Amino acid sequence: MNNRPLWILFLFVLMSVTQYVHSDPKPDDAVHYRQGILMALGWNVGPMGAMVKGKVPYDAERFRFLAKRLELLAPMASEGFIGSSSSAESDTRPEVWENLEDFNQRFAELEEVSSDLAAITINGDREAVVKQFIATVNVCKDCHDNYRVKR
Repeated sequence: MNNRPLWILFLFVLMSVTQYVHSDPKPDDAVHYRQGILMALGWNVGPMGAMVKGKVPYDAERFRFLAKRLELLAPMASEGFIGSSSSAESDTRPEVWENLEDFNQRFAELEEVSSDLAAITINGDREAVVKQFIATVNVCKDCHDNYRVKR
């Protein structure tokens, strides 16, 4: 039996997959990716904020769970801000691309404060947790104030 056609098909599929893996994402895909990650960050910050503001009872275990999610999501968000997406429609202000070093530094800071928040939740000191949560959302707010289109 001649397996040559199967090998040719296999090589074609392998080359196609390799090309896709090594190609740059489309600008709209990058925007959708970062919007998804940022939405997930907000999805997790919301319940923590409600606990901090006393709108819902404080649940240390739930807060720790949500903080751990932030720690995991924060490093992923900046991956969607690729140069080819600078002209794609989004809430990203042009200043992001003009000040990319500062913008990336702000994401590095978000990673750091999110990691600190997750670590602080382990000891259960609510006052320390609230203080670090406020520091974390202030990093988000500062970046939004400078780099996100106002709604």
